[in-house]
Amino acid sequence: MVRKIIGVSLCIAVVLAAGFYTQNTLAATSPAKTGLAISPPTFELSANPGDVLKNSIRVDNITEQTLDVSASARNFTALGEEGGIDLSDQEGRYALASWMRITPGSATLAPGGSKTFNFTITVPQNAEPGGRFGSVIFKTTAKALDDETGLAIAQEVGALVFIKIAGEVTEKAAITSFAAKNTLNEHGPVDFNVKIKNQGNVQFKPTGTITITNFFGRKVATIPIDAQNVLPDATRRMTARWNNGWMFGKYQATASVVYGSDHQIITASTTFWGFPYRLIGIILVIALLIGALLYPRRKRIKQAFSILFGRQ
Repeated sequence: MVRKIIGVSLCIAVVLAAGFYTQNTLAATSPAKTGLAISPPTFELSANPGDVLKNSIRVDNITEQTLDVSASARNFTALGEEGGIDLSDQEGRYALASWMRITPGSATLAPGGSKTFNFTITVPQNAEPGGRFGSVIFKTTAKALDDETGLAIAQEVGALVFIKIAGEVTEKAAITSFAAKNTLNEHGPVDFNVKIKNQGNVQFKPTGTITITNFFGRKVATIPIDAQNVLPDATRRMTARWNNGWMFGKYQATASVVYGSDHQIITASTTFWGFPYRLIGIILVIALLIGALLYPRRKRIKQAFSILFGRQ
């Protein structure tokens, strides 16, 4: 009998701007055989204390195997500045999982089949205003996929749920860092990093632009900032790219970020340089070579110019 080996390696790829993450456990030789898909991948909700919210998620089995799927609610916190999250069972200030109920708790999905799971959020009467967030996790049971290798996989996939509780919330943010990736650029593109810290108690997804002016103060470009969700007490790095060509001289970039229900604006500026040093270096080398070739013949060249312009 072939020895069965169950290998599970869990990888969470989170993009809060899109509002979803997946956890893939893979040890299979054929990726096409693995996977769950969910729709929608994110929920952004609003509620008053005492409200009961009902929503549903469709789960599709995109494998060639019958899968047993279980559903559960989990909390999460921000992990790093790149949009990662850390799943947790702990109840904190912004935890949502304890308010959530999911039905059914499990289901068996045939190959290519789907199932709709419903979840209910019951907001307590004494809920504090501000943000809460959690996730609905769907987990498969590892099963052998290959009769020859006995290799098995398991997978977790989930949707992120954000909710804002009405009341006197605190919306406050700051740009903690703004700079071009390279201070000196030979040519474009130029990449920018903007770090925004959420100092309030509710999540938001800021939008913004970066305005670029040249040495003479003339605006040469306006580029959008890649909007991402920023959780309370977390810092999020956002990016923007200026797809320009050759540059020369000093440039100034000003980031203007809009956030919150009142559309508050925060700004920051930075400078960077454009200098095509390689092109200039090549021109200088060519000029030196030409000069070296012409220098020994300078008297003949001078005489030729004198004859050409009628001078004796």
